[in-house]
Amino acid sequence: MDIYKLRRLLPGGSADEHLFVSTRDHKAKKRYQWNVVLERGLSSDYGLFMPAGLPCFNETAINDLSGLAYGELAWVIMRGFLPQDDIPDDVLGDICDGAYSEIYIPIEDALDDNNLVIARLDRGPSCSFKDIAARFLARLMSHYLSSRQRRAAIIVATSGDTGTAIQTAFYGVPNTSVLVLYPADRVSEVQEKQMLSVTGNVRAVPVSGSFDDCQQLAKRLLNDNNVRERFNLTSANSISLWRLLPQTVYYFHIWAELNKRFPDQSILFSVPSGNLGNLTAGLIAKRMGLPVKVFIAGTNANNIFANIVGKGTSSGSLSNKHTLANSMDISVPSNLERILYLYGEAPKNIPDILSGKISITPKVAESLRRDVFVEDIITNEDIESHIVRFWRRNNIVLEPHGVIGVAASFRYRQYFSGDNSIIAVLETASPSKFPDFQKTYPDIPIPQCSSVKKLAGINLEAIRPQKVPAEPGAIIEQLETLTGG
Repeated sequence: MDIYKLRRLLPGGSADEHLFVSTRDHKAKKRYQWNVVLERGLSSDYGLFMPAGLPCFNETAINDLSGLAYGELAWVIMRGFLPQDDIPDDVLGDICDGAYSEIYIPIEDALDDNNLVIARLDRGPSCSFKDIAARFLARLMSHYLSSRQRRAAIIVATSGDTGTAIQTAFYGVPNTSVLVLYPADRVSEVQEKQMLSVTGNVRAVPVSGSFDDCQQLAKRLLNDNNVRERFNLTSANSISLWRLLPQTVYYFHIWAELNKRFPDQSILFSVPSGNLGNLTAGLIAKRMGLPVKVFIAGTNANNIFANIVGKGTSSGSLSNKHTLANSMDISVPSNLERILYLYGEAPKNIPDILSGKISITPKVAESLRRDVFVEDIITNEDIESHIVRFWRRNNIVLEPHGVIGVAASFRYRQYFSGDNSIIAVLETASPSKFPDFQKTYPDIPIPQCSSVKKLAGINLEAIRPQKVPAEPGAIIEQLETLTGG
């Protein structure tokens, strides 16, 4: 990695460079260092951390970035968030090389089907898009802890794929322990096998309840001073800004690849949207200068985001519904708070908006609707029919989450039939994680990924632990067992 060459591609800094804020800081005055954000995961006021300022690239700089390898691109973008005094250039280079030396994001054409392409983010170690950012976070955390001779316990709530991605990224990483909380009976059999098959310094436990229960437990413990200090507790799902920010990189990468192939056409992104971390990263990339006209967000029956963008309120959409796209079965997405903050909603309004007590500010709604088109695909029958349709028309097999991005793209074309932009649909997981679909449609060949193949022959009942109550005391006991005290 030629650091000298990369430094010439860095944008100018700002007064808030390398500083961070809470989405619930009503006075908007408090600033946090990057390491506080890494250590805490969640702000003490229950807000989520966001950059106080963003590095911005002009059109010339965006074109210059297009020729970089993925690790080099990650270095340039993440350099804008990390201070050189704490993370020297060569250290950041090692982190990016280690995380991305084997990165592979194939793009499959379905151009005859509404000008779509499929960007497959499912080729990482756990066959999930979350591998890409998790690998950066694990290496950043490892460097930070070793340089300060400290240990950390990491608590993660998952609705399906985050758990294995974080476990795989942190497996064997010195000075770390990872506890994954997943909703019992609400992840696929393959997802559960994956999580329970990774052991050592990482552990997954089923929790009685929904993903929202798991998420609230994680947030509650992260903001319990005694618990946080006792275990040096932090997070690694998209509560953690350092899991989210590296996701901006693949938007730049995919855009660059498509711009080379379609230099005279606009490029849109269609993002399957559950906890909204993936979409938030894309919107941040747009604010950094990436020329994306609009993002298409597809949700399932848990459609709070569709209601907020369309109607301005979350009222009537706060129940948690179980769907085939289980990783999106989330009633109140954590990163909705970040999106509202990014678009200028007053921090004091955010909790009441999330609970359905008030609507978003009209100016915020108008601004958000300019950048995001949201469609909710609310029935399992719709999900299944789109998987079958897409396979038969394009010979491409998608899974329930990625195909929601396709379905939302079709709806976008219906509304804006004159827009011939290339739509890049982000496929977020391998179809092999959802084999039950093939029982209904045996003619559709499900492509396998290596980590799923290794699960063959494992008896899930033999390795599944008892359900843990959705209570802080029960999770603290799990942390004690995992960390030895």
